[in-house]
Amino acid sequence: MSKKIFDFFGALVLLVLTAPLFPLIALWIKATSPGPVMFRQIRPGHRGVPFTLFKFRTLIDGTGRPLDTVLPGDQRVTAPGRFLRKTHMDELPQLINVLLGQMSLIGPRPFSIKQTEARVREIPSFARRLDILPGITGLAQIRGRKWLLKRGLRCMSRLDLFYVDHERCLGLNLYILFKTVEIVLRGKGV
Repeated sequence: MSKKIFDFFGALVLLVLTAPLFPLIALWIKATSPGPVMFRQIRPGHRGVPFTLFKFRTLIDGTGRPLDTVLPGDQRVTAPGRFLRKTHMDELPQLINVLLGQMSLIGPRPFSIKQTEARVREIPSFARRLDILPGITGLAQIRGRKWLLKRGLRCMSRLDLFYVDHERCLGLNLYILFKTVEIVLRGKGV
Protein backbone atom coordinates (compact mmCIF):
# COMPACT_ATOMS: atom_id res chain seq x y z
CA MET A 1 0.00 0.00 0.00
CA SER A 2 1.39 3.40 -0.91
CA LYS A 3 1.95 6.01 1.76
CA LYS A 4 -0.51 8.34 0.01
CA ILE A 5 -3.31 5.75 0.30
CA PHE A 6 -2.32 4.98 3.91
CA ASP A 7 -2.43 8.72 4.73
CA PHE A 8 -5.80 9.25 3.08
CA PHE A 9 -7.60 6.31 4.68
CA GLY A 10 -5.81 6.73 8.02
CA ALA A 11 -6.81 10.40 8.18
CA LEU A 12 -10.35 9.60 7.06
CA VAL A 13 -10.81 6.96 9.78
CA LEU A 14 -9.28 9.22 12.44
CA LEU A 15 -11.42 12.15 11.32
CA VAL A 16 -14.62 10.07 11.47
CA LEU A 17 -13.67 8.79 14.95
CA THR A 18 -12.81 12.23 16.31
CA ALA A 19 -15.44 14.31 14.46
CA PRO A 20 -17.85 14.28 17.44
CA LEU A 21 -15.18 16.10 19.46
CA PHE A 22 -14.87 19.01 17.00
CA PRO A 23 -18.09 20.86 17.98
CA LEU A 24 -17.43 20.27 21.70
CA ILE A 25 -13.90 21.66 21.40
CA ALA A 26 -15.20 24.60 19.33
CA LEU A 27 -17.82 25.47 21.97
CA TRP A 28 -15.24 25.23 24.77
CA ILE A 29 -12.82 27.53 22.93
CA LYS A 30 -15.56 30.09 22.12
CA ALA A 31 -16.95 30.01 25.67
CA THR A 32 -13.60 30.74 27.31
CA SER A 33 -11.85 33.27 25.07
CA PRO A 34 -12.54 35.71 22.25
CA GLY A 35 -11.33 34.96 18.76
CA PRO A 36 -11.69 32.27 16.14
CA VAL A 37 -11.92 28.56 16.94
CA MET A 38 -9.26 27.68 14.40
CA PHE A 39 -5.68 28.87 14.17
CA ARG A 40 -4.52 29.09 10.57
CA GLN A 41 -0.99 29.73 9.46
CA ILE A 42 0.77 29.53 6.11
CA ARG A 43 3.54 26.92 6.27
CA PRO A 44 5.94 25.63 3.63
CA GLY A 45 4.85 22.23 2.37
CA HIS A 46 6.22 19.73 -0.13
CA ARG A 47 8.85 21.44 -2.31
CA GLY A 48 8.23 24.65 -0.35
CA VAL A 49 4.72 25.14 -1.76
CA PRO A 50 2.82 27.14 0.88
CA PHE A 51 -0.33 25.70 2.44
CA THR A 52 -2.64 26.74 5.27
CA LEU A 53 -2.10 24.61 8.37
CA PHE A 54 -5.15 24.17 10.63
CA LYS A 55 -5.13 23.77 14.41
CA PHE A 56 -7.58 24.44 17.19
CA ARG A 57 -6.67 27.82 18.69
CA THR A 58 -4.96 27.46 22.06
CA LEU A 59 -3.71 31.01 22.61
CA ILE A 60 -5.12 34.45 23.26
CA ASP A 61 -3.46 36.79 20.79
CA GLY A 62 -2.85 40.46 21.38
CA THR A 63 0.52 40.42 23.11
CA GLY A 64 2.46 41.17 19.94
CA ARG A 65 4.65 38.11 20.54
CA PRO A 66 5.02 35.59 17.71
CA LEU A 67 2.40 32.85 17.76
CA ASP A 68 5.02 30.33 16.56
CA THR A 69 6.83 30.25 19.88
CA VAL A 70 5.07 29.10 23.01
CA LEU A 71 7.19 28.51 26.09
CA PRO A 72 6.17 26.56 29.20
CA GLY A 73 3.99 28.72 31.45
CA ASP A 74 3.10 31.09 28.59
CA GLN A 75 0.23 33.27 29.86
CA ARG A 76 -1.36 33.36 26.40
CA VAL A 77 -2.36 29.68 26.61
CA THR A 78 -6.09 29.39 27.37
CA ALA A 79 -7.62 26.85 29.77
CA PRO A 80 -8.88 24.70 26.88
CA GLY A 81 -5.54 25.32 25.20
CA ARG A 82 -3.63 23.68 28.06
CA PHE A 83 -5.78 20.56 27.78
CA LEU A 84 -5.69 20.50 23.97
CA ARG A 85 -1.91 20.88 23.93
CA LYS A 86 -1.36 18.22 26.60
CA THR A 87 -3.57 15.73 24.74
CA HIS A 88 -2.40 16.92 21.28
CA MET A 89 -6.05 17.40 20.30
CA ASP A 90 -5.16 20.87 18.99
CA GLU A 91 -3.57 19.02 16.05
CA LEU A 92 -6.77 17.15 15.03
CA PRO A 93 -7.74 19.67 12.30
CA GLN A 94 -4.51 18.76 10.51
CA LEU A 95 -6.27 15.55 9.49
CA ILE A 96 -8.06 17.85 7.02
CA ASN A 97 -4.65 18.95 5.71
CA VAL A 98 -3.81 15.25 5.20
CA LEU A 99 -7.07 14.62 3.32
CA LEU A 100 -6.31 17.64 1.12
CA GLY A 101 -2.91 16.11 0.26
CA GLN A 102 -0.99 18.96 1.93
CA MET A 103 0.38 16.89 4.80
CA SER A 104 1.10 13.29 5.69
CA LEU A 105 0.30 11.53 8.94
CA ILE A 106 4.06 11.00 9.37
CA GLY A 107 6.83 13.34 8.26
CA PRO A 108 8.89 16.30 9.46
CA ARG A 109 6.73 18.84 11.33
CA PRO A 110 6.22 22.00 9.27
CA PHE A 111 7.61 25.20 10.76
CA SER A 112 6.48 28.70 9.85
CA ILE A 113 7.96 30.14 6.67
CA LYS A 114 10.09 32.56 8.71
CA GLN A 115 11.42 29.78 10.98
CA THR A 116 12.13 27.52 8.00
CA GLU A 117 14.09 30.25 6.20
CA ALA A 118 16.14 30.98 9.35
CA ARG A 119 16.88 27.28 9.91
CA VAL A 120 17.91 26.75 6.29
CA ARG A 121 20.38 29.66 6.65
CA GLU A 122 21.79 28.01 9.79
CA ILE A 123 21.74 24.42 8.46
CA PRO A 124 21.50 24.34 4.64
CA SER A 125 20.54 20.62 4.61
CA PHE A 126 17.41 21.58 6.59
CA ALA A 127 15.82 22.42 3.22
CA ARG A 128 15.76 18.69 2.38
CA ARG A 129 12.83 18.35 4.80
CA LEU A 130 10.77 19.98 2.04
CA ASP A 131 11.48 17.03 -0.28
CA ILE A 132 8.50 15.20 1.23
CA LEU A 133 5.12 16.14 2.69
CA PRO A 134 5.27 17.55 6.21
CA GLY A 135 3.65 15.39 8.88
CA ILE A 136 1.45 15.57 11.94
CA THR A 137 4.03 13.47 13.79
CA GLY A 138 7.54 12.41 12.95
CA LEU A 139 10.72 10.71 14.05
CA ALA A 140 11.96 13.84 15.83
CA GLN A 141 8.62 14.39 17.62
CA ILE A 142 8.47 10.92 19.18
CA ARG A 143 11.71 11.76 21.01
CA GLY A 144 9.81 14.43 22.93
CA ARG A 145 10.12 18.19 23.23
CA LYS A 146 12.53 18.12 26.21
CA TRP A 147 14.82 15.66 24.44
CA LEU A 148 14.85 17.85 21.32
CA LEU A 149 15.41 21.10 23.24
CA LYS A 150 18.33 19.51 25.09
CA ARG A 151 20.00 18.27 21.90
CA GLY A 152 19.17 21.16 19.59
CA LEU A 153 18.21 21.91 16.03
CA ARG A 154 21.00 19.92 14.38
CA CYS A 155 19.92 16.72 16.12
CA MET A 156 16.29 17.28 15.13
CA SER A 157 17.39 17.99 11.58
CA ARG A 158 19.39 14.72 11.45
CA LEU A 159 16.33 12.75 12.59
CA ASP A 160 14.12 14.48 10.03
CA LEU A 161 16.63 13.87 7.23
CA PHE A 162 16.93 10.21 8.22
CA TYR A 163 13.16 10.00 7.83
CA VAL A 164 13.28 11.82 4.46
CA ASP A 165 15.76 9.17 3.26
CA HIS A 166 13.64 6.27 4.60
CA GLU A 167 10.11 7.64 4.13
CA ARG A 168 8.85 4.52 2.33
CA CYS A 169 10.07 2.09 5.01
CA LEU A 170 6.91 0.46 6.37
CA GLY A 171 8.64 -0.64 9.58
CA LEU A 172 9.83 2.89 10.36
CA ASN A 173 6.38 4.37 9.67
CA LEU A 174 4.69 1.77 11.88
CA TYR A 175 7.25 2.39 14.64
CA ILE A 176 6.60 6.16 14.55
CA LEU A 177 2.84 5.61 14.43
CA PHE A 178 2.78 3.23 17.41
CA LYS A 179 5.19 5.40 19.45
CA THR A 180 2.98 8.43 18.76
CA VAL A 181 -0.14 6.56 19.94
CA GLU A 182 1.73 5.42 23.07
CA ILE A 183 2.95 8.95 23.83
CA VAL A 184 -0.50 10.50 23.29
CA LEU A 185 -2.21 7.87 25.48
CA ARG A 186 0.36 8.44 28.24
CA GLY A 187 -0.13 12.21 28.03
CA LYS A 188 3.53 12.83 27.22
CA GLY A 189 4.78 15.50 24.83
CA VAL A 190 5.13 14.63 21.16
